[in-house]
Amino acid sequence: MNCKIASVLIIFSFFMFSCSMQTRYMTEKFIKTNIEVHKEKGFSSIKTFSIYQSNPSYNFYLEFTGYKYKNKKGLVIGADKYYLARQKFIGDKSVFAEVTYIELSLDECKSILENYQMLLNKISAEHPRNNEEIYHDFTVNKDLFISYRKSYSDYYAMDILFWIKGEKYIVSTKTMINKLQKFMDY
Repeated sequence: MNCKIASVLIIFSFFMFSCSMQTRYMTEKFIKTNIEVHKEKGFSSIKTFSIYQSNPSYNFYLEFTGYKYKNKKGLVIGADKYYLARQKFIGDKSVFAEVTYIELSLDECKSILENYQMLLNKISAEHPRNNEEIYHDFTVNKDLFISYRKSYSDYYAMDILFWIKGEKYIVSTKTMINKLQKFMDY
């Protein structure tokens, strides 16, 4: 009976842990507090455009939100990465969360749309050897580069990698490019 209770508690803890890790609308917080200016007894308004929210996983969450504010249009990327802490006691499941925000201009968004296909063509032409991985990158700015990766066992690359301040986030190329194009048309 004690094993059953322990199993239920472990499953419940895992469920609660995974639910608590699901960040939502973190870019909204950044936009409302870092881009939009609020003055005491004053009014302000801003338009936001939700572009992409990744499915929550066990180690990261990625969110893209566009905005229009005072004749400026831009994109904010929010990225959460989760790390297990070194155990302090047996069964310790403490987690550290690292949240990163970057802001992209319209020109930087456009550069992604203009250059991803060139990267995809380059990686498609590659024929890696056994145990070899090949990357082709395009640098958007000091905080972001995009890339494609191919290894010996990969037939073709379907996912685009967003390297945000040195951390890798994997996104479906088709999904991301379609959504970025919709944002540019917004």
